[in-house]
Amino acid sequence: MQNQKTLLSAISTAALYNRLMHDPSALFNWCTEVTQDSDLVFNPLAVEASHRQFFRLHSNTNPNRRWVAMDSPPELEHNHQFLILAKVFADHDIPVPTIIDKDMARGFMLMTDLGDLDLAQTYASPVEEAALRAAVDTLIELQAVQSRHIPPYDEARLTMEFDLFEEWMLRQLLGDAGNDLAAKYATALAHTKNACIAAMLAQPQVCVHRDYHCRNLLFNQGQIGVVDFQDALVGPGLYDIASLLRDCYYQHAEQTIDYWLDYFLSRSPLFNTNDFAATKSAFDHTAIQRQIKAVGIFARLHLRDAKSSHLRWITPVVRSLITSTGAYNDTQDLHQLLGELLPRLEDNLGAIS
Repeated sequence: MQNQKTLLSAISTAALYNRLMHDPSALFNWCTEVTQDSDLVFNPLAVEASHRQFFRLHSNTNPNRRWVAMDSPPELEHNHQFLILAKVFADHDIPVPTIIDKDMARGFMLMTDLGDLDLAQTYASPVEEAALRAAVDTLIELQAVQSRHIPPYDEARLTMEFDLFEEWMLRQLLGDAGNDLAAKYATALAHTKNACIAAMLAQPQVCVHRDYHCRNLLFNQGQIGVVDFQDALVGPGLYDIASLLRDCYYQHAEQTIDYWLDYFLSRSPLFNTNDFAATKSAFDHTAIQRQIKAVGIFARLHLRDAKSSHLRWITPVVRSLITSTGAYNDTQDLHQLLGELLPRLEDNLGAIS
C-alpha cells in the first residue's frame, strides 16, 4: 500500500511537470523580448535527468549571436541555488555560463552558450586526450572552491541515494521479482551500502559538482565549460573523478580509467599515488554508490516523471556495476544480486520498449 501511495504521488508530480513543460512558447516569447531579436531559431538540447528543459538559440540575422535558454519549473527545481552557485563558481574562475536575464516566477533563464561539443562527442576522437586532460584540470580547480552556500554531502543523503535502487529499480520497476530480490539480498544491500559510504566519508571533503560527466562538460577551443552545477555539495574528493571516468553514459577502458585517475591524483593536493590500489578501491566504492543511485533515478524518471529517455542506460550501468562489484570482497553480495537482476531487467525493459 505504501508503494502504491508513493507511486500515485509520483504520477501527480509527473502530471504537474508535463503541464508545465507542454508549451514552450512562453519561453520563446520571453527570449525574443530579452534579446530584442524577432528572428530566433530554437533547438532543443538533450533531455536530462531533471524537470528542466534547455534550448540553444541563435539569431537568423546574426548567427554569431548565440545563447542557451533554460525552462526550469520553480515548483520542482532549485532555481535560486542555481543562481547563487553560478556566481560562486564564476567568482572562483570556474567556467560556468553567465546569466544574462531571468524570470524567477516562471523559471526562465537566458545564459551564455559555452559551446555545443560535449565530452561524449570527443570520446574516441582525436581530441579525446586533450578534452579529458582539460576536464581533470578543471576538476582540480573546482575542488578548491569554498563557500557557505555549498551544503555538506552528509551520510543521510548518501544513504538515501543508495536506497533509491531498492525503492525504484527493484520494488517499483520490477514489482514482485524485484521485491523477492530485495528480500533475499536485504543484508547484502545494507552491507554494501555501509562499505561504500564509509569509503566516501573517509575521503578528503571538497566541493563536489555531483554530475561531472560527459553530458555536463563542454569542450570549446581547448577549454572546458561546466553546466548543471546547482546541486553541488561538499563531499568525497573522489566523487567527481568517479563520475567522469565511470560515466553512466560512456564506458571507458579500464586502462584509460587508471591512466586518468593517476593523472588526477598526481595533480591533486589532497591525494598521492603512493598506494594506488587503496585509492582505486575508494574510487570504485564511490563509483558504485553513484551508479547504484543513478539506476534508481533512471527508473524513477520513467515511473514518476513519465520520462523514458534514460531507460536505455540502465542495462549498461548494471553491467558496469557487475564488473566493479566483482573486484572487491565487501561488494561480492551486491555482485551476486546484480547478476540475478540482469536477465530479469532485460526482460522487463524489453517488454517496456
